Amino acid sequence: MFLRAVQPFKLELEWLQAQAFRWSEPSGDGWYYGVVHDSLIRVRNSGDGIEFESDASDEALAPHVSHYFRLDQDISTVHQALREADDTGEMGRLIDEHRGMRILRQDRWECLVAYICSQRNKVARIAEIVDHLAKSYGVEHTLRGVRRSAFPAPERLVAAGEAELEELGLGLSRGRRIYAVARDITEGHLNLDELPRFRYPQARGLLTSYEGIGDKIADCVCLFALDKPEAFPIDRRVAEALKRYDKTYNRGARNARLMEWVRRTFGENAGYASQLLFMSQPETPAGDA
Repeated sequence: MFLRAVQPFKLELEWLQAQAFRWSEPSGDGWYYGVVHDSLIRVRNSGDGIEFESDASDEALAPHVSHYFRLDQDISTVHQALREADDTGEMGRLIDEHRGMRILRQDRWECLVAYICSQRNKVARIAEIVDHLAKSYGVEHTLRGVRRSAFPAPERLVAAGEAELEELGLGLSRGRRIYAVARDITEGHLNLDELPRFRYPQARGLLTSYEGIGDKIADCVCLFALDKPEAFPIDRRVAEALKRYDKTYNRGARNARLMEWVRRTFGENAGYASQLLFMSQPETPAGDA
């Protein structure tokens, strides 16, 4: 099924995996496989949009696929605002290089768990951990011989229990931390579907109240799953890129002056600026957290 995209738009595995780790290209033929709205899809660039098929009803899934990839967003207005905001020309250069990229609208629960698993890990290892959880507790789907599992609901992980999740070997007590969040969701103490209606500082603050969810993880969830475009996640790659603007920037020192400049300069487009800076740097040996 074909879906038209407001231009510029171009699917590339690099930026897909930089945001939602489980996308893959099994055959190297330009078809990317991933799970959207609990359905396995394959998708590729086609003309001025995308072509996709799924293991479900393509017609019923089409609005969710369009929403996920932000096909209806006029990204040119974001690009223009970023070019005008940055008098160094750096944003313009990065936009020219990655102009087809979009900020995905991911499943909130899977996105939160994936970024809890991102600390001190490279992209391949994060994908492995999240896929392990999906294969262990999610529903398996098959499309053209490719198998993927949808991510399990919080209730399924609560039913598995904290001890069993810890035995999966996710590292850094992630099983315990994931269980604690899943339990709060199941018991009604945390409603991820309500967070998009919160203002960014409130949504971020609620997320960081949980053990193991720091500023970077919360900002990633705000940006990639909660429609908070002003969120500016900072990991090692973004921190390195920020040195182009201030050579004295030290991520550990939380350089308040530069962060105030980021907020003032990029405003509601800070999230796109962060992803462009992220894409400009190679993955670090220890991962990007």
